[in-house]
Amino acid sequence: MSTILWLISFMLHGTLIYFVIILYARLGAFKEAEKNQKQMLEETENTLTAFLMELKDENDKLVQELQKDRAAEVKQKPGKFEEEPALSLPELKEKDADLPLYIESMIHEVEREEDELNQEEDEEAVSFEEKAVLLYEQGLSIEEVAKQLKSGKTEVELLLKFRGKLKNDS
Repeated sequence: MSTILWLISFMLHGTLIYFVIILYARLGAFKEAEKNQKQMLEETENTLTAFLMELKDENDKLVQELQKDRAAEVKQKPGKFEEEPALSLPELKEKDADLPLYIESMIHEVEREEDELNQEEDEEAVSFEEKAVLLYEQGLSIEEVAKQLKSGKTEVELLLKFRGKLKNDS
């Protein structure tokens, strides 16, 4: 009987050692993946930093060139350098007539969306209280008004009481 127990014990110990080895290998692979990820993150940060520094240098050069051009323009036209007068809307549209078609279409789309938003705001201009009174006067019950306005029954009831619109049912 004890030999069977010894055999079972050795088999369990062997199985456990096998699983420990597998777990250790997975832990090593996980640590290696983590190391690679940190390395890639550092490389990405370094690349972005270099790109931002280049971009900053180019912007500084552009600003310097623009300042030089502006200074040269002022020296060429002393006393005549003035700001452009503000253009009216029709003049702006004439000036924008030479824009590419895709930009013009985007401008028209933005204007259309603004008009739609303005119309929605006009529709929403009716206040919550006015909507509640209007629905109640149309014959809806307090519960139905509250459901349509997505608010509480008590809130609608109090609002109607304060407005003097609530009919006494009792």
